[in-house]
Amino acid sequence: MKSKGIAIVLALATLLVLSGIGTLIFLRTLGEIRHSGQDQGIVQTLMLARGAANVGGTFLSTTARQKLEALVRQTASSTDAWAYGGNTSGPTPDPVGVAQALSGLAQQLQVQLDPLLCRVNLAPRGSTAVVRLRVYLTPEACEAPLPGNLRLPPGRFVEGSPRTGTGAAASQTYALPFVMVAEASMGQYRRNIVLQGEYRFTVGRSSFARFALFTNVHTLPNGTEVWFTDRTLFDGPVHTNQHFRFYRRPWFGGEVTSAGCTKPGDASCQGQGQPGAYFFGQGFVLAGNMQPSAAQPSYTNGYGTHAPEFTAGVDWNASFIPLPQNSQDQRTAAQENGLYYQNDILTLQLSRKCVNDTTAQEVPCTLPLPPGVTKYQYIEVTYCSNSQCNKTSSATYRYGEDGILYQKGSGSSWQQVQRRGNPVRFNGVIFTEGKVQKLLGPGRTDPNNPASAPPALAEFAQMTVAASGDVRIGNDLKYETPPCSGVPTRRPDGTVAPSTCDNLSVRNVLGVYSQNGNVWISRDAPRDLHIHATLMSARGVVGVENYNSIPAKGSVYLLGGIIQYYYGAFGTFNSQTGQNMTGYGRAFTYDRRFLRGLAPPFFPTIGQDRVTSVSVFSYGQREQIY
Repeated sequence: MKSKGIAIVLALATLLVLSGIGTLIFLRTLGEIRHSGQDQGIVQTLMLARGAANVGGTFLSTTARQKLEALVRQTASSTDAWAYGGNTSGPTPDPVGVAQALSGLAQQLQVQLDPLLCRVNLAPRGSTAVVRLRVYLTPEACEAPLPGNLRLPPGRFVEGSPRTGTGAAASQTYALPFVMVAEASMGQYRRNIVLQGEYRFTVGRSSFARFALFTNVHTLPNGTEVWFTDRTLFDGPVHTNQHFRFYRRPWFGGEVTSAGCTKPGDASCQGQGQPGAYFFGQGFVLAGNMQPSAAQPSYTNGYGTHAPEFTAGVDWNASFIPLPQNSQDQRTAAQENGLYYQNDILTLQLSRKCVNDTTAQEVPCTLPLPPGVTKYQYIEVTYCSNSQCNKTSSATYRYGEDGILYQKGSGSSWQQVQRRGNPVRFNGVIFTEGKVQKLLGPGRTDPNNPASAPPALAEFAQMTVAASGDVRIGNDLKYETPPCSGVPTRRPDGTVAPSTCDNLSVRNVLGVYSQNGNVWISRDAPRDLHIHATLMSARGVVGVENYNSIPAKGSVYLLGGIIQYYYGAFGTFNSQTGQNMTGYGRAFTYDRRFLRGLAPPFFPTIGQDRVTSVSVFSYGQREQIY
């Protein structure tokens, strides 16, 4: 009996323990179920808030941009040196004046944005969630103050140059700081995303030279698609009036803008406007549908990850920018104080030379120049004397720091060029109604070494070579004092090392412009060609002559930019190895002086003062409890 009693006690104790364990498991299970429900609610509201933030980025670059452009036309000064900041002298406007002017602009823009956002629920149809978006350009939006611990810095000037009275090269960029709050709630769960950044806009009449790359139609003339790839490294502003195409990870060091025209014309966006871009294997994606956001789109498919890097922002709804309809400004400038030709120029050679003032002999251009030695910019031209070009003439000109133009006479004599009884102070423009058959710099002393080519432009020379027809570049065109060195290169880890531009005060600059023809790099040009210039074709391309049939010739090292109607081809390459098969590769460096307003003399300008681009520059986003 005693044994039976002990067994009963042990059984009861075991049952009690098991019951306790079961109760604990049950209670924990209930807790985990409740916790799982909480996790689900948290994740759902957080994803909804992030989606609203993406919508906000698109809103800023589309609808808000249109509101901003209209307000800028009303509020920006068209007569002062600065659109916002008055008539202060110097390279930048008064920061206080800019802040005050932009504060008024921000208040007006806030009034127009609030009705579009304040009572709009961005939650998916049929959802019980409430998703709201607020954009703060002022301390209050949708009758709600800024979240705690946040502030809006004053608006500021970013970059640009003062107006000079002509409007040339007077692009100015300003920044309006903003805070975007995206909130999502569902029952008891609530999450938000707070994003801070700057709403940057460019206003004014700027030179086409400000672009590292510009296309009206972003295809070859025959319609062949052009894709930006891992090899694409542009470190200045890039614009198309059409759509870009992206494969893998192209890199852009300046702002990227697209007008989104389906059929861009000569003077306007003739087709329907569709803000967006093509991603390889994904097709065309509207900006409003880009994932994870329009500012940082990324798509992964069987062809890899296609995620262009926009380090200075992107605007998918930029204004259409028409290319010039004529070259009247360049023609007039050449006739007044430049060099004007009615027929083809057969050869045009630019060179820097140093001359002994006593002996009139050319001497090396050592630094510093010895006493009695003067540095000159030389212009040697052979041109057709009539339209049939059965008669030709030659002339040699030069000018020094003072700009006074001289023409070589018989022997070693030089005479001042006179017009209307006055000496000509050369304005830098050379124009022909025909073609420039060969544009040359001094030849290399070693044919295989580009460094052996002497400078084409003296340190003080500023020139624009313009033609109604084609311009053909035959060899190296180099500045005596380049503003930049090196080219953007991709490191082994995928990041990009930009070029070095630490000499931005130098003056030498060259523009090459064809109104109705093309700007060609000659098929006979040397290997690893170096060109310091901004190159522009208003109706054709900037490209390499016979690019798909000439041997591989290294790269074109361009310091400047390219503006063209269609995209011009430079060569072909093996898609597997990346090696050139024909023609040239591209090794482009943007001349950052153009962002400061520098441009070649009388280089074509963008038509009228207006907002030319808008970009959203984000400092990052975070979830914030308040």
